[in-house]
Amino acid sequence: MIKWFHNDKFALGWAWFVELLAHGFFAVQAFLIGGFLGELALTTVLGARIGTLLGAWLLALFIFGAAFQAFVLGEYTKEHVEAYENESGKGDGSYISSWKQIRYIVGGIEIASLAFRSFTILQEGGYTSTSAIVQSAINAAFGGLLLWYAFAQAKIIHASVNRPVEYDIAQSQEHAGRTLNERALQYIPKMTPEQLARYKAGDTTSVEEVASSDFFAQEQKRQEKQEKYNEKAAKKQQEWQRAEHGREQLRKARDTASNIFNPAMWSRKKDGPKDNERFTDALSSPGHHQSNGSR
Repeated sequence: MIKWFHNDKFALGWAWFVELLAHGFFAVQAFLIGGFLGELALTTVLGARIGTLLGAWLLALFIFGAAFQAFVLGEYTKEHVEAYENESGKGDGSYISSWKQIRYIVGGIEIASLAFRSFTILQEGGYTSTSAIVQSAINAAFGGLLLWYAFAQAKIIHASVNRPVEYDIAQSQEHAGRTLNERALQYIPKMTPEQLARYKAGDTTSVEEVASSDFFAQEQKRQEKQEKYNEKAAKKQQEWQRAEHGREQLRKARDTASNIFNPAMWSRKKDGPKDNERFTDALSSPGHHQSNGSR
């Protein structure tokens, strides 16, 4: 059961979950400042309610997408920019600088939304209220740590996804060794005392003997199962052939019955030519010549 959790896939999945949760948190934080900005800029055009909602949603989606692109996918963008700077011959350093500025800008926007939320908590609780001050400070500290954690986690995700292929080969070899050991343990209960003694002394041929015996036993069972299946298939084929033969006989019987009960089969020709008429026609035919002994 622990293998479901203690593995690299679960670790990478958790890192992705943290990224989505962290930037989703800052996106939700942005609802307040987005609504505030929407109320200021869009109220005269769309009204107070629609302007506030539209500003909140637009800023929240923008912050989430910008943070995801800058921190989670930023390493890929960095590689593209570095390739352009170093290999195109057109780089002057400004492209890498712009990439770095994007991260600072997105981080600053998230910090601004966090600061606005902390200010709102302080404003609602009163500037002189100790409880409001503590809550505001906790919110700011938690948001700052979460942003830091998300930034570091993005680096880990990039390194994990783009790990060297040699690492995967080494891991596959290690997995093969563990699998082999697990299968060897499965054969131990089937060993005889003599085979157990040889295996204890380091003779691995006892495992091979049990594995071969188990393989032949499984193969024999498979062959027996296949033979039973073939017998059933042959029996079904014979039943089908008999049924098809019966259907063919039934079709022939129907055709015969339809011919027997067809009145046209039993009608006679009453106006047939007489014998003398057939003889006269034969004499008058061009191919017929009587012989008179002359040439």
